[in-house]
Amino acid sequence: GRPDAGAMGKKAEAGTPKDIANRAKAKGLQKLKFYCQICEKQCRDANGFKCHCTSEAHLRQMEIFGMNQGKFIGNYSEQFKRDFLNLMATSHRNIRVSANIVYNEYIAHKTHIHMNATRWTTLTEFIKYLGREGICEVDETPKGWFITYRPEDKEEKMRQAMKAKRKLADEEEDERNARLIREQIERANAALPEHAKRHAEATELDENAKGDLKLSLAGVKRIKTADELDRAKHLPTALEAFNGASQLASDAGAGLKAQAAKKPSALDEIFQKGVAAKEAAKAKPVDTPASGEETPWLQPGIVVKIVSKALQSEGLYKRKGVVRRCLQGGYVAEIDAIDTDARVQVDQAELETVLPSVGGAVVVLKGEHRGLTGKMDGLETDKYKAMVTLREGSGKGTTMRFDYEDISKLSSR
Repeated sequence: GRPDAGAMGKKAEAGTPKDIANRAKAKGLQKLKFYCQICEKQCRDANGFKCHCTSEAHLRQMEIFGMNQGKFIGNYSEQFKRDFLNLMATSHRNIRVSANIVYNEYIAHKTHIHMNATRWTTLTEFIKYLGREGICEVDETPKGWFITYRPEDKEEKMRQAMKAKRKLADEEEDERNARLIREQIERANAALPEHAKRHAEATELDENAKGDLKLSLAGVKRIKTADELDRAKHLPTALEAFNGASQLASDAGAGLKAQAAKKPSALDEIFQKGVAAKEAAKAKPVDTPASGEETPWLQPGIVVKIVSKALQSEGLYKRKGVVRRCLQGGYVAEIDAIDTDARVQVDQAELETVLPSVGGAVVVLKGEHRGLTGKMDGLETDKYKAMVTLREGSGKGTTMRFDYEDISKLSSR
């Protein structure tokens, strides 16, 4: 027989086919035209949407919306753009991908902001907006619009700031050294006698002057000492004059040496350091790397970032990976890229270290503690230092400060 009116109005019992069908409909995505963004309510059919539009709650929300339409649409637009770019940064970072693929992944979330609530009416308008603002690289092809999102890398920005700070410090040190040398030269010139100053004075050569350059020593007179004037009375020979001049030069050199021995100038100290560095370089073994040559710092099990633009076409540029083994004396690493099945060999010059979050495990890559593991306790961003507590070795339990390049994250894989 026919069911009574009371049974028709009741909710379907749990486990019945009707209840299963209702829950399946509520779980999946429904038609966009039956969705009310202002109330964030999804209706199943036209009748339900019509009833919702005439409800008191919806009319009250529409009154609030009508008071400031621009504010609501602007908020929905910013939220849509932020969620869309977050999806690009996590799933398609630095990768050229079809805009339709990303949009389909975005709308797969049931609670997403619908595009008909934003200032953009179509996906094409939104993609053109991203291109005009320089947020993404966009290009149109016969297969549709493609976009590439390259978000700002905070670690890379921090490294560049650190390099700029160190370069500025080096330039300031060079300027200080040059100023000290100039001051020492001025003091040395001030200590010279007047006749030595006159001999040391020089005039600039006018390169643009016409005519032949003629040099003459006829008018040059050597200043004679009192002893030489006495000897000049008996007309010394050329040999005696030469011997006297040699003796005078030797005495002057001995006097300068004695003066320099009393208090060495900064110029002398710099010269002595240069000589000592050259002697030390000569004493180095042949297989010892030069001071400018970087020593190998790679370690198996650490996480590194690939910065080789040659691998950009493979989608590995700026991607992180785990070092599986070191080759060619430790200068080349065999890397398994994270989130992909790619395995590549990359030189250490095209790799960068990766810092974990606070409390994460790290490996020391340089210095006397190389190869030891520790826990990163924090960062001193103004000094570009990381505070690490060693977990092994003679300094176990000791908290030390390392440069960002001297440590890297320890992989948990």
